[in-house]
Amino acid sequence: MGLTTEEPPATTGQARSTDATALRSRIAACVRDLRGRSGHSLAEVAAAAGIGKSTLHAIEAGVANPGIETLWALARALGVPFGALLEQPQATTRVVRAAEAPRIASESSAMQALLLTTTSHGARVEVYALELGLRDDPTARSGTAPTGADTASSSDDAGGGDVTPTGPVGPGHAASAHSPGTVEHVIVTSGRLLVGPAQDPVELAAGDLVSFPGDVPHRYQPLEPATRAVLLIEYT
Repeated sequence: MGLTTEEPPATTGQARSTDATALRSRIAACVRDLRGRSGHSLAEVAAAAGIGKSTLHAIEAGVANPGIETLWALARALGVPFGALLEQPQATTRVVRAAEAPRIASESSAMQALLLTTTSHGARVEVYALELGLRDDPTARSGTAPTGADTASSSDDAGGGDVTPTGPVGPGHAASAHSPGTVEHVIVTSGRLLVGPAQDPVELAAGDLVSFPGDVPHRYQPLEPATRAVLLIEYT
């Protein structure tokens, strides 16, 4: 199985902070760590992945650019998710700007994959589409109170019950702490959003992602009308 040697083109007008060398080093460290924890030798993992021992050695040394296919083969051989070869899960607030995500090229096509975030092993994951800052709030028409931290605390198993298909208008949405170990990942698809722990939120534009502990009070504040985002809630 071959390796890619071409580096991805730079995004026009934006400098990428994660260059090819940094990405190779990140992959090398992850693969070395995972193979070491597995207890398998270089030859055993290479054989299980269907790649040469010298190829795996080059990957672990940080001098090869493995493509999507090679990384998937290694992930299967090591019994880990694809993203585990690129980045370790983090529990603290972490921001990935649209131009900074690790970019992996395919070895057999023009496809590229950008890793935005990873989740813990065995975690339950829920995915929501969010619409915030809508001018016409259906809760106002129905006479019901806008969803908030106080009214949502009894529905924690469904993402805290504090995320509804339509977000608040004007004032932001305050969410209470969810169960211990909960992590939220939010990627903005349009508009701008101030989101994260209540005491330290971050501003995101379209394409940006933040991961933060969901077991502390947090907030969602749209900064533009009709802001949209995808929310992934991870329960461990």
